[in-house]
Amino acid sequence: MKPTAILGVVIGVALQGAMLFAQNPSGNPGKDQQKHREMMPMHEKMIEEQKAQDAEIDKLLATMNTATGEQRIDAIIAVLNKLVEQRKVMNAKIAAHLDR
Repeated sequence: MKPTAILGVVIGVALQGAMLFAQNPSGNPGKDQQKHREMMPMHEKMIEEQKAQDAEIDKLLATMNTATGEQRIDAIIAVLNKLVEQRKVMNAKIAAHLDR
């Protein structure tokens, strides 16, 4: 057998093995689906919160982009402060979720 053919067989076997390891180890796909359904409302709430945060940032950006002089600097500071605030809230929520 040529070395390239052997290499092809080895790669094929490795990929098949990887597919087996990637499968659900619990052997209970119904439980995973139930857990997914239970988490959907939380995910939807997170998406809505992100949309609200994006709207806040868009409003501040519009103000910043139309401002001039000293007002523009104040508007830039407002955008940065809001981004930092949102990030801190997000990090706190993630930490609370991981501590469960």
